Amino acid sequence: MNFNHVFFGVVFFFLATGCHKTPCVDHYYPPLKAARVQGAADSLRFNISYYTTRCERFGGFEDRDSSGIHVIYLKSLSTGCDCSDTLHMEQVPYAFKTPAAGTYYYKWGPFDGAIDTIVIN
Repeated sequence: MNFNHVFFGVVFFFLATGCHKTPCVDHYYPPLKAARVQGAADSLRFNISYYTTRCERFGGFEDRDSSGIHVIYLKSLSTGCDCSDTLHMEQVPYAFKTPAAGTYYYKWGPFDGAIDTIVIN
């Protein structure tokens, strides 16, 4: 085998692996626990609990409707590559205007199978 072929093979290998580095900034949806709390009469309020590391920060909420069930996601933004430290629990408030009278179903995050039923008179 020619030295040039080996040299160019090594160079192309390093160039190819350098182009496909995994970014250290990413987002994901952690498992959530929700506890309803008292608040103003015109809104429903919850304390949302989730586990996080020092390299993550709260990225807001997303909600989706799926067959009449409101699915609430918390977006967590990971901002570092070396985040193997201990998890700790965070809590963030979540509130929304009280919908019209009726029965509503809420699911917290993508992993918990529990569905909260809220009846508004």
